[in-house]
Amino acid sequence: MNSKRLFSITLPIAVIIAAVLGSKWIQASKPDTESRSEAQPLRVVEATRLQSTSYPVVLRSQGTVQPTVTNALVPEVGGSIVSLAPSFVVGGRFKAGDVLVELDRRDYDIALTQAEANLAQADARLQEQLALAERAVDEWRLLGRSGTPSALTLREPQLAAAKADKDAAEAQVSRARLDLERTRLMAPYDGIVGAKSVDVGQFVARGTSLGNIHALATADVTLPISGSQLAFLDLQSQPAVELQVQRGAALHRWPARLVRVEGLDSASQQLNVVAQVTNPYATGLAATADIPLRFGQFVQARITGKILNEVFVIPRGVLREGREVLLVDDQGRIERRPVTVAWTDDTQAAISDGLESEQVLVTTPMSTVANGTPVRAVVDGVSED
Repeated sequence: MNSKRLFSITLPIAVIIAAVLGSKWIQASKPDTESRSEAQPLRVVEATRLQSTSYPVVLRSQGTVQPTVTNALVPEVGGSIVSLAPSFVVGGRFKAGDVLVELDRRDYDIALTQAEANLAQADARLQEQLALAERAVDEWRLLGRSGTPSALTLREPQLAAAKADKDAAEAQVSRARLDLERTRLMAPYDGIVGAKSVDVGQFVARGTSLGNIHALATADVTLPISGSQLAFLDLQSQPAVELQVQRGAALHRWPARLVRVEGLDSASQQLNVVAQVTNPYATGLAATADIPLRFGQFVQARITGKILNEVFVIPRGVLREGREVLLVDDQGRIERRPVTVAWTDDTQAAISDGLESEQVLVTTPMSTVANGTPVRAVVDGVSED
């Protein structure tokens, strides 16, 4: 093989090898690219600056309105019902002294007439015995006897018997008059009919229940209180209670007072206290509500409890697991702070220990967060950079 042919074969191979080696050298000598980490933006959280305050505890409960005074309407004599008052219907209102039920009085009129006749006869017999006694004394004196006449001479046994008969007759007249009065059943107070079980023409015996009536002066609501709530309640001061009923968009309120404690419920281990509201059925200018508070109605109750001093009131939702909150320190970092909760309800919590005035409390919900996490706090609407 001549030299020219050898050269023509090796030249392309040499060029390719040189190109490959040059490419590797260029890649090896390429300057390193600097990697820069982009700065992550700080998380923005809503916060508020803490201030201690006094917090009036409000205990919540619920119960059913019941009359303070209720009675069964029961006749003390028997007879047929001849009339019922128009108000003697379930829900009917009446005034004290109104006649609610009238029984047939004819038998009692007759009994009174007989008793008065018996009284007249007994009085006549007594007068007769008095006259005979005076006559006996005169005869004893006419006989010229000295000393004191005997009881038999003075007819004292006959006089005593006659007087006793008259007293018995007078008692019978009083009894007959009372029975006659009892044929008219009158309302003992302003009230409302709770139940009615009779009608006109029906014969009722003495002691038969004709219905139930309730006084309207006051109403009671039995409210259960848990043991933890009881520590915040001053029962001696008869604390104020607000009864509430929600009807659509309207919230109706009635003021009441805690008047007594009924005792501990053995099943629930809750203490039953009784709130009393005055004039529950009143409406109008003199009333405390625009609708009546009816017996049997279910109500919510807000009971005024004790006042907690020097506490921090925070939204209930920022309390984490019932024992800690999140603060933002001076360097803008999260601090998990354990606290002591003095009181809590559905919306607020009162913290008695673990916080200080002017600290910044995080109000934005944060499910998981570590101590020292940097944040940007918007405190009471103002951003703190």
